[in-house]
Amino acid sequence: MGKKNRKLTIPHTYKKPTWPDKNRASQIEHPNSDKEKLSWQIRTLDFDGPWGWRDIDAETLIYIHGKLAQFESMTWAEINQPNTGCHPIKITALCSEAQKRLTEIKVIEFEEELFSLRLSGKERLWGIRERHIFKILWWDPRHDVYPVSKKHT
Repeated sequence: MGKKNRKLTIPHTYKKPTWPDKNRASQIEHPNSDKEKLSWQIRTLDFDGPWGWRDIDAETLIYIHGKLAQFESMTWAEINQPNTGCHPIKITALCSEAQKRLTEIKVIEFEEELFSLRLSGKERLWGIRERHIFKILWWDPRHDVYPVSKKHT
């Protein structure tokens, strides 16, 4: 007797993460997370909105994956060095559209800041730092989430 051919069913809907994360352990419980290397999580990806992942092309995704692989070799203390361009930003300092989106996806109710990982001149990944874990939220290729004007330009 042969086995029945079974098809793998993949749901077409994305289940949005719930906030707060039930697995969350505070920075206070792990004060030395700066000595740990970055790990990343994709459970919190925002597929919709201006910086959503729904329409990202494969080439860009491969590029981002490579950059994240580079960050995996670094500790948070190294990532937080001033020359990296990576740093936390208070949600109140973000553009109004970002604040609105964070309200829509209910992140703003439980977080006070997001972390910006600089990939290149303008390109940023935005997420939530929880201990050594970077929970990826947005892809910001034009530095729109936290716009700044360069001095002397």
